[in-house]
Amino acid sequence: MKIIVLAGGNSPESGVSVCSGLAVAKALCLAGCKVALLHPSQFLDRNTDYFSDNFSVVSEIFSDSLNSGNFSGYYISFDVLSYCRKCDRVFLALHGGDGENGRLQAVLRTYGINFTGSSPEACFVAMDKVRSKQIYEYAGILTPLFTVFKKGQHSLPVPPRYPCVIKPADGGSSFGVTIAYNPSMLVSAVDRALEFCDTVIMEEKITGREFSCSILNDQPVAVTEIIPKNSFFDYESKYISGAAREITPAPISDILTHKAMSVALRAHKALGLSNFSRTDMILSEKSNLFYTLETNTLPGMTETSILPAAAAYAGYDFPSLCLAMMTKQHSN
Repeated sequence: MKIIVLAGGNSPESGVSVCSGLAVAKALCLAGCKVALLHPSQFLDRNTDYFSDNFSVVSEIFSDSLNSGNFSGYYISFDVLSYCRKCDRVFLALHGGDGENGRLQAVLRTYGINFTGSSPEACFVAMDKVRSKQIYEYAGILTPLFTVFKKGQHSLPVPPRYPCVIKPADGGSSFGVTIAYNPSMLVSAVDRALEFCDTVIMEEKITGREFSCSILNDQPVAVTEIIPKNSFFDYESKYISGAAREITPAPISDILTHKAMSVALRAHKALGLSNFSRTDMILSEKSNLFYTLETNTLPGMTETSILPAAAAYAGYDFPSLCLAMMTKQHSN
């Protein structure tokens, strides 16, 4: 098969996306695919064949492209879009921004291009934390109480309670996330979140153990416990080696494991997602109930990412995981 892996993108998570893209491209080369690793907005050289089954060649071409600075101002260039029409699948290794919020998916679907992950509509809803939390509530999925603040409002609303988690409504990788322990910390926390999004969520902080459940082939594969060294699972904890312990399978009872898997699967279905996702949750130390925080439609695929570890526990090596993530794709 000819596979195009799209990585980089226009979001603050582009650096992580590049790491995911390189890992996926390497795995697909090992699986015998011809791979082109592209930044979605780059201009392409018509004399260059970007496809290769040799990862060294793929990574070198991609590195040269990144260093060239030859990019359009769009989230996908016409060059890349045209090249995508030459392949069997587009593997989306993008995180955040227009690569995960449904816009890119909508363009690919319009042109009849097969791509991994969920539909544009499902990606749009899952990326919007306000809408997704409303869907959780409608579906009876427990989620922390929250208040919404939009840029331009004359005064800040009162959070559900302190401490509260302040976060951008459509961000990922914990960019712009701050914990406010009192009203004096609230303004600076909101200002920080507004750097990433015009809508901010003020969410009650649930005290308890952090978990994430990975879905593959529309079924839960494993529950991972996350033990960050910092006060919460922030960017450093997610992507810097040793900044957090991630234990797969989570050291909890079979009953709690089943409950966490049930919550993740219900969230996956309620949001209308396809094939794979990852749902983050907290097990409250007060109620011993799982509170759903968010569901990721394009989980990280780096060496420290949770989905590959969960899939490994379920018997998938990295190449077979990448192939499994392509078994269901969207086009027309």
